[in-house]
Amino acid sequence: MIRQYQKGFSLIELVIVIVILGLLAATAIPRFLNVTEDAEDVSVEGVSGGLATAVSFVRSQWEVDGRRNNNVVLDGARVQLDTRFGFPTGTGGNSATDMNVTRCSEVFNTVLQNAPRNVSATQDARKQRYVVSVEPNVGGDNNNGTGIDINGNAITGLDLCVYHLVESLVLDDTNGKPNPVPTQLIGKGVTYSPGNGQVQSFIN
Repeated sequence: MIRQYQKGFSLIELVIVIVILGLLAATAIPRFLNVTEDAEDVSVEGVSGGLATAVSFVRSQWEVDGRRNNNVVLDGARVQLDTRFGFPTGTGGNSATDMNVTRCSEVFNTVLQNAPRNVSATQDARKQRYVVSVEPNVGGDNNNGTGIDINGNAITGLDLCVYHLVESLVLDDTNGKPNPVPTQLIGKGVTYSPGNGQVQSFIN
């Protein structure tokens, strides 16, 4: 009769393996958490760069067309703009001092190819990538609501479009709306000023 011996791990070997796995987990988990943060930051920077480029294309086309048109055609889409500045304002108006959420969203959707899904910051954002809001009288130079038009005149009351990355916000469980209402001091996102064409990203 042949004896069969079963070989296994000793208690010490098992403890050593558990300690090694614990050390690996302690060093790897924070890196995986940072990967999510980094991915959000890169997403915001990508949208910011794309929006800035598209806005500059609109302005360039406006210059080529003679600087006085209230719209240009960009990649087959008609883009409305403020003739005092030459930057996109969305349909339904041509004034950088009279922006609203709908017009800010239209700028986003019209000038960007394959724009991320977006909705007003007062609506359910659970299936969206960005929420859109407007901060009145803080656009233009130095975020003080004032800018200089092409004729050298100072224009006051310039508005600011704000696009927040949904993943960086807290959404209400019952209605999917951002809570608290997002500002530039909350979350991550992009701002656009139709008074000077400036696009900036913010990361909190």
